[in-house]
Amino acid sequence: MKTSSWEIIIAGFIFVGVAIYLIESGTEAPKPPQPPTPPDSIQLNFDGERLKLIELKNLENLENLKNLENLENLKNLSNLRNLTNFLPAEIRAEVEAEIDEAMKEFEQESVDVVLNSEKGTISINRAMSVSSGGWTAVSTGIFAYVKEFDSEELKEAQLRLPFGSIDIVGSSDPQAKLTIQASGQVSTKEDLRSKLNTFADINPETALFEIRTRGDKAGDHNIQLQATLQIPHQVKVHSITNAGHISSNNIDGSQFYKTLGGHITLVNLSGEIHAETGGGHITVTDSEGDFALSSKGGNIHAEHSNGSLVMKTAGGNLQAHDFSGYFEATTNGGNIELRLLDITGRSNASTGAGSISIRFPKNGNAAFDLSGSSVEIGPDLNFQGSRSSASATGNIGSGGNNLTAKTNYGSIILKSIE
Repeated sequence: MKTSSWEIIIAGFIFVGVAIYLIESGTEAPKPPQPPTPPDSIQLNFDGERLKLIELKNLENLENLKNLENLENLKNLSNLRNLTNFLPAEIRAEVEAEIDEAMKEFEQESVDVVLNSEKGTISINRAMSVSSGGWTAVSTGIFAYVKEFDSEELKEAQLRLPFGSIDIVGSSDPQAKLTIQASGQVSTKEDLRSKLNTFADINPETALFEIRTRGDKAGDHNIQLQATLQIPHQVKVHSITNAGHISSNNIDGSQFYKTLGGHITLVNLSGEIHAETGGGHITVTDSEGDFALSSKGGNIHAEHSNGSLVMKTAGGNLQAHDFSGYFEATTNGGNIELRLLDITGRSNASTGAGSISIRFPKNGNAAFDLSGSSVEIGPDLNFQGSRSSASATGNIGSGGNNLTAKTNYGSIILKSIE
């Protein structure tokens, strides 16, 4: 029979229950439980990763059970193996073989056992114990790499993955931390190391982390990576993955994000930010600074932000909602939607084939140059200038900073913010 490590542990404690019952009942075989529950029965409760056994009221009477207190990370699982002596001979060998197999598995797992003989309880907690600077197995098929380092003088951090997602988190903690989780078709740490090479170069001012694949094709490894880098929020960031999503939160200063095939999500950023994706979407929220955002085929969306915003996509839609500042929005074949609180500098929006929708405050000041298959201007904007069915040039309010919008095949609509 094939069982998992946790099933072996449950089975082991069931042996304990059988032993207790036999000791208390002499040579009589245990009978099916009848209500009310006998005082020496076993009750199993599952709470997330916790397994709790209660109502073992005679724990102190069994020396083997006292020895369970010495089960550090269950490496002394052989104490449970001794309890198989209570089993019939015809199944004893098979159960002992399963426990031996489980003991091998526990070399890659960390489990805490808490025995309370006064309350008559045993609790088993799966614990993630990871050594710093190396790969550690945290459960079957899942491995973790953790590196903690001092960042009081850190100025720049770089992280490169051949595939997988990246999360960048700004923090006020002077201790920085990189955590990478690897999962998929990998059985042991040696198997993982044969497929991936992990490189770290850390000095007081810079930290460089890179994972490279061994072999010709990364996709052949069937491994998923997920990296989280926690660093001081003012550190310069350079983050690249060849296939995966990127997210960044609470970072100030110069930032570079690139993925060849995933989405990029940026929240609460400031400074000079460059983000590029080969085919995914880009989202910016609650940020300010100089943004250069580009996608070869996805949508780009900016919301509740200000500064300078350059959005370019080969075939997706562009949106800037509740934005203040200078912007450029260019798409070869998508729609553009703008909700502008204010315009600074000379801004423009253009699409090869799509509509352009612009919302602007009624009491705002800006100059507009609009051209498309059709142009519509809301009557409550008090637009002053020349217009036709396909173009319009003029001012709202006292004029000032200019917005040029052009579509070759599509309509342009300029209305007030409701």
